[in-house]
Amino acid sequence: MFFGSLIPLAISHESTFVIPSVYGLGTALPVVIFALIIAFSAKSLGRAFNNLKSFEIWARRITGVLFILVGIYYSLAFIFKVNFSG
Repeated sequence: MFFGSLIPLAISHESTFVIPSVYGLGTALPVVIFALIIAFSAKSLGRAFNNLKSFEIWARRITGVLFILVGIYYSLAFIFKVNFSG
């Protein structure tokens, strides 16, 4: 729609270079800006994911140990009726 009105506008103002160039920059600039934002966001997201990956390894180990300890506690308290209150 806009491109269809660009050609008659450029011809009527006898501007075969300036008006199409401004139109081209105006339509390309938002695309370039969003592409840069996505590219840099993806790069930093990749770094954050790698940091999260190393944290996840330790979180899984700690969670596993906690589940085992809680399981031992409940087994001793409710199956074997060990009294921990003193």
